[in-house]
Amino acid sequence: MPALETLSPASLLPFAIESGRGARLTDDQGRSYWDYYGGHAVALLGQGHPRWVEAISAQARRLSFVTTIAPTSVRDRAIDALCTFARMDRAFLVNSGAEANEAALKVARKATGRSTVVAMERGFHGRTMACLGVTESGHYRADHAPVHADARFVPFGDLDALAAAVDGDVAAVIIEPIQGIGGVHEAPQGFLEGARRICDANGALLILDEVQTGIGRTGEAMAWHRAPGCRPDLVTVGKSLGNGFPVAALLLTEAMADTTKPGEHGSTFGAAPLACAAILAVLEAIDADDLLARARSIEAGIRAALEDLPGVVAIRGRGCLLGVVLDRPARDVAAALLDAGLLVGGANDPLCLRLCPPAVLPFEAIDAFATALSGALEAP
Repeated sequence: MPALETLSPASLLPFAIESGRGARLTDDQGRSYWDYYGGHAVALLGQGHPRWVEAISAQARRLSFVTTIAPTSVRDRAIDALCTFARMDRAFLVNSGAEANEAALKVARKATGRSTVVAMERGFHGRTMACLGVTESGHYRADHAPVHADARFVPFGDLDALAAAVDGDVAAVIIEPIQGIGGVHEAPQGFLEGARRICDANGALLILDEVQTGIGRTGEAMAWHRAPGCRPDLVTVGKSLGNGFPVAALLLTEAMADTTKPGEHGSTFGAAPLACAAILAVLEAIDADDLLARARSIEAGIRAALEDLPGVVAIRGRGCLLGVVLDRPARDVAAALLDAGLLVGGANDPLCLRLCPPAVLPFEAIDAFATALSGALEAP
């Protein structure tokens, strides 16, 4: 009997991926592909990064797992490094972005004593029940109605609509700085700072979902760092955080951490030594390999190579999270790119190719992408 995972879009590839190195993937027939999808925006360091491989291997030899009630030095180091990198005070480690968002909603509701959450149209925060409650994008919410949440949705980027929606019943506002699955839409300049002011004026909390945008993917440590006046109360990270090792985190201000007590929330595997070793390896590689600057250079190269191609309407996003908007359905173009040896992603916007390449992508891959896309767009 097929696993449920075979129902996901990723399983529609007509071949199995067997190995990879850097930004290259190899299938079961020995054919190679440039990876412009990064495993759902996960593989920031690409495949087989030596620092990541050695860190996990060394930790496995030393201590593979222990109960989370036992302190470990690798956990302390990982949390200290993560909080410094993200400019937050405290961290709670979990396994996935959806779990991190669930924890953020749970903390916000308890801290404020309120139940309503304001979320964005086109937003996506996960497929668990509370996360579906604040997810408006796509079919996910409707497929599992009724969902668990008292939510209000406003247009992404509309401060007037946001101000009208936030009142004394609202526990929190949750925002993706760049809506990934929604079609790679970046928050307009001033929107995050304005959301911070609206929350403060109404006693609501600001949650930023950086599961897809955080940990260097946009060319900044965190996407919200481009808007320093909007420091969130709660921020969630995942995907790139472990470079493929399952780990995510809820990051909190000290004030938010003070509203919780030990045992109020938990995760059996979230702070595992192997996960913490992966976190440290990713953060160290970002610094040692100058991957923030590299992500910005990749963005500049892709924009320069694609922006004048006939059929390309717009290029949205930042760093290694870009949306190439076409004048035709993206699905057919993505299939043509796959035939040409390039793996790309899609979005709930049917005209958008979602690019989430590793920040180690070589510039020769950009030329290959531009040539293949030009050919796909010229095809009848």
